[in-house]
Amino acid sequence: MYRWFRPVAFVAVVFSSAVGFGQTVSIKDGNVFYNAKDHRTIQITSSGLDSDPSLSVNTKRIIFVRRTPEAKIATGAGLLDTNELWVADTTAGGDTHRILAGHQEKVDSDRLSLAGFSSPKFSTDARRVYFLAQIAATSEHLFMLDLRSQQVHFICRALAIEVLHSGKCAGFLIVLKDIPRVMPGHVCRYWLMDPDGKDVGEIGDKESDVRAFKTGRF
Repeated sequence: MYRWFRPVAFVAVVFSSAVGFGQTVSIKDGNVFYNAKDHRTIQITSSGLDSDPSLSVNTKRIIFVRRTPEAKIATGAGLLDTNELWVADTTAGGDTHRILAGHQEKVDSDRLSLAGFSSPKFSTDARRVYFLAQIAATSEHLFMLDLRSQQVHFICRALAIEVLHSGKCAGFLIVLKDIPRVMPGHVCRYWLMDPDGKDVGEIGDKESDVRAFKTGRF
C-alpha cells in the first residue's frame, strides 16, 4: 500500500502530533483562550473575529486566523474575506501581532492571490507556518510561510494538514491531497511530506491508513 520515493526507516516507531501536556487552545465568541497546564484559562484576544487556533510545540505561541469582514477578495471560490494570520504569546498581555494578510495579485502575476485562510499550524521549530487558503472554487491550497524571510510558498492542493511533532518523523506533514483527475472529479489521498513540502510517500486514502501509519502497522 505504501509507495515511498526513498527509503524510510520508520519501523515500530509511534508518531504523535500532540502538543504540550494538558495545555490547549480554544475559541469562544470569536476570541482565543489558552488553557494552561495548571487549569487556568487565559483570554488571549478580544476581537470577536478569531478562529482556528493552534499551539507551537513549546506551547509558548499560538497561531490563529482573524476574519476581515470589511475586506474582501474576488477569488475562484467567489468573494471571500481577505483574512489574516496572527501570532500571540500564551501569557496574558503578551505580544500579539499579524504575520500575514490576504491579498490579491495582478492578473498577469505568476503568484497566487491569498484569501480565506484556515487550519494554520506551526512547524516543530516554529520558524514556519503551514496553512490552507480557499482560492479556487473546487479545492483549498496548502501554503508555507517562512517566518524569517516572510516568503510564502505554494505546496499543493489539499483539504487537511497535520504536523507530526515527535518520533523519527518529527517535523514531517501528513497532508490530505486533493488530486485532480484527467476526467472530471478529484482523488483525495493522504501523503507524507517533508518539512519543505516535498513528497515522501503515499499513505493511503482512508483515515484508518493514517492511524496504521502513525502506530507503525505497515
